[in-house]
Parts: sequence; C-alpha cells; structure tokens
Amino acid sequence: MTVSREEIEEKVTRALCTSLALDRDQVRSDSRLITDLDMNSLDFLDLMFSLESEFAIRMRDADFDRLLRPDRSEVASEQEFLTETEIEALAPILPGVRDAALDGPVPRNKLFSFVTVDTLVRLVARKLEQGWERR
Repeated sequence: MTVSREEIEEKVTRALCTSLALDRDQVRSDSRLITDLDMNSLDFLDLMFSLESEFAIRMRDADFDRLLRPDRSEVASEQEFLTETEIEALAPILPGVRDAALDGPVPRNKLFSFVTVDTLVRLVARKLEQGWERR
C-alpha cells in the first residue's frame, strides 16, 4: 500500500498534536520541533514510538543521524561549525540552516534545533519508499 505525502504529513501532525497536547492549528509543516513546538527529548521519544506504530516502520536514532549528518568526507569530525557545502546539502530538509548561516557560523551541536515537521515527513516518506526496516 502506498501512502501519499499528504497522508504522511497528516499522520505526523496528528502524532505531534497528541504527543505535545497541541491543537492542529498550532502545527505547520515549517514548525520547528524544539523552538516552535517546545519539544523535549522525552516528547521526541514518545513521538518516535507513535510514528513507528502508525507507519509500521522502525525509527532509530541512527536513521535520524543519517538524515542530519552532513557528508563528512571533506571535514574532520571534530570541526565545530558546518561548512558552506554542508549547509547547502542540508538546506532542502532543514531550510532554517541557510538562514542561520547568514548570521554567522552554524554550530554542529545546534543542528537538531532546525528539525521541522516537514523534516519528519521526509524521513518517514524516505523510510516507506525505501522499504526500511518494517515490523
């Protein structure tokens, strides 16, 4: 069974509303999980379990790391800030990164603060398309 992007977004939004006790109109596709929706680490775990159940997929930290980890082939892993190449590579899934770079260097340890509802939708869609680990 194929799930449309709209269906994925609706289910992700519903799960977010439930996990964070929010009204539907408080959640937009460009809402950032941490800064806009006040999500904390326990909320995030709850959301991951909800998404696993809803889509019958496995959401692991490694999967999220893969989505957010810039290509480090040219960069030493201990480098504190993202390079311009990394920012451009991440911009399609984390649009706020490009805007933040206009104000100065973007620290690697702040990358998760740019995760949006759309980022989650893309991650779920990618897992469903590629048939990643299903329960």
